[in-house]
Amino acid sequence: MRRHWAALGLMLLSACATPTPVATTRGQAPTWPTLSQFSSDLEFQAYLDAVARADASDHSNSKATPPDDPCPPEQPDCNEANEQVVVTGTRMAARPASAVNPAITNVQTAGVDEGDIVKMIGRFLIVLQDGRLFSVDTGATTADMRLVDRANVYRRRDADVWYDEILVHQNRILVTGYNYEENATEFTVFSLTEDGRFIRESAYFLSSNDYYDGDNYATRLVDGNLVIYTPIFDLRYNGGRDQWPIVRRWLGESEHGARSTAGRPLFDARDIYRPIQQTFDPAIHTISVCPLGSSRAGDELECSNTAILGPSGREFYVSNDHVYLWLFYDDADEADASCLTRKGQSFESAAPSALYQISLSGGRARAMFLRGAPNDQLGMQATANAFHALTVWTDLRCDFQQAPPLRFLSAPLAGFSTTPFALPEENFTMLPGGDGRGIENRFTANHLIYGERSSRSSYAYDDPDDSEPTTGRVVAVPNDNPAAAQVIETTHNIIRVESIGEDAVLTGYHGANALSISVLDLGRAPTISDTERLDGRYESEGRSHAFNAAIEADGTGLLGLPTSQARWRSGRWVWDSESSDVSFLSLGRGGELNTLGELRTNKGALHRAYRCEVSCIDWYGNTRPVFVGGRVFALSGVELIEGDVQDGRIIELRRINLSAPPPRRSKVGAD
Repeated sequence: MRRHWAALGLMLLSACATPTPVATTRGQAPTWPTLSQFSSDLEFQAYLDAVARADASDHSNSKATPPDDPCPPEQPDCNEANEQVVVTGTRMAARPASAVNPAITNVQTAGVDEGDIVKMIGRFLIVLQDGRLFSVDTGATTADMRLVDRANVYRRRDADVWYDEILVHQNRILVTGYNYEENATEFTVFSLTEDGRFIRESAYFLSSNDYYDGDNYATRLVDGNLVIYTPIFDLRYNGGRDQWPIVRRWLGESEHGARSTAGRPLFDARDIYRPIQQTFDPAIHTISVCPLGSSRAGDELECSNTAILGPSGREFYVSNDHVYLWLFYDDADEADASCLTRKGQSFESAAPSALYQISLSGGRARAMFLRGAPNDQLGMQATANAFHALTVWTDLRCDFQQAPPLRFLSAPLAGFSTTPFALPEENFTMLPGGDGRGIENRFTANHLIYGERSSRSSYAYDDPDDSEPTTGRVVAVPNDNPAAAQVIETTHNIIRVESIGEDAVLTGYHGANALSISVLDLGRAPTISDTERLDGRYESEGRSHAFNAAIEADGTGLLGLPTSQARWRSGRWVWDSESSDVSFLSLGRGGELNTLGELRTNKGALHRAYRCEVSCIDWYGNTRPVFVGGRVFALSGVELIEGDVQDGRIIELRRINLSAPPPRRSKVGAD
């Protein structure tokens, strides 16, 4: 597969706090006791050399040599900690929710929009597919719905680029992709005219390795600011950094590829936080915050950046104020004989890790030492006073066959520091479970909900002839009292957990021939309020955004998710580019579910003149339920379908074919 399975994190600081590194001994790489930045490129290279020597000594029994003192006498101010950040961009003021960009994406945290393949600007639905943007005017009524415009994000038909997701701010659209020719994350900015047509503003290249992650989305939008993580791997094997990452503006295309400005560095060694964790495979994790205000044609993309050096294992979560970057070990080559002694559920059995808190308003980084690693980004949450997470408490470098123990982490935000300390064992609460290889988790308003299954696979019931039905259980953990976790039995296994306010929605399989959907009522005593079976139906997309819901103040509402009648698609593979139906259910006041039916995909919808040229695998899916303005839509491959609930069924009102030739447009803004 062409993608690196990565996560996200980026930003930049300007300071020099330089205690000497912890002395290295046999087989140990250098670390520093406080959050500080390298003093020069030479010191950064000395660190990489020391890591290489330590790695070699692990096999030769020779002693590793630490890098030279990074604070030479001629720099007397180097030891003065400075947490101020040079910010080249301006933070946009927070804007209240309005009709300009109504929220239609299932997001993890209110106020933190996430990248997706469909967004809305005013009355126009904007869809990203095949490296192209499509604009659909939803109109005042169904009869007014029409395809307005189509624009290629790519500039050449042979471009080696994958365009993954979009964010919108006011009338501007930001498309994120990875450009293998440029070895860079590519951002392309379009504006949308009042009549729904695209105008290309600019494109930028930001040096990085591929950011793609099979579960997490690459971009966030907080108060009009783009937040994105980009990594740089294999530092030791590329001879360090011959050239530090730069951001460049696209100028045009030539026969040899893209023409761009010379660019400016995102950061250099003096902006990188030294490692506080030992690793033989160091990576640079960068969080960038880029304002998306008014158009500034001709400018470079102005971002503030924070760069952190640590092990390559990572997961991140974005709140309204901070990015939380969790760094841990995930390279089996770093395992050692101690893995044989780390079985069990003791505090020492979990691998050490570190959690960074990075301010969105200034880029300042603080950290603390933890144990274990998060299951994924949906298993993390920050409140006003604490950071919570479902922690998989084991050493990911060790190939354990048994399922790992689980712990609920509750870390006080006041515990983050520039001189990190290790969070004690009492901040980790033992949780029920640990008997499954596949974990699904999600925070609701006041609870962590998680369920396990025997395999990471989501396939429906391996043997249709087996008479033993599949059952499961979920665990409801109160955030303020995790020791009071309750186990709730379910009639199906768990392949999805989604939040609907204080309650949760669960999906899974009881047998081979039906998808089950349950509502978990998290009132006084957590209980399953109802379970509905979709006979002959299977979930076909695994990402959280594939599910969506519209819940009213009285608790009633509509739910939707992609399904298929093909059992093989229940594996929910990320490279499956076949479109799906969208199944809908209604939710009653008492948590009861009713099946409404499907808006069906048309396998033969692709227009005969349409050709996909670039980015032809739908890594982020191609099917979505969309609820906006009291109306119900389904994006299914190349079609946008409007439906309506009548007499307890979803019926189709109209469908628009995105692959059909759009109306002719003027040359202004055309591609």
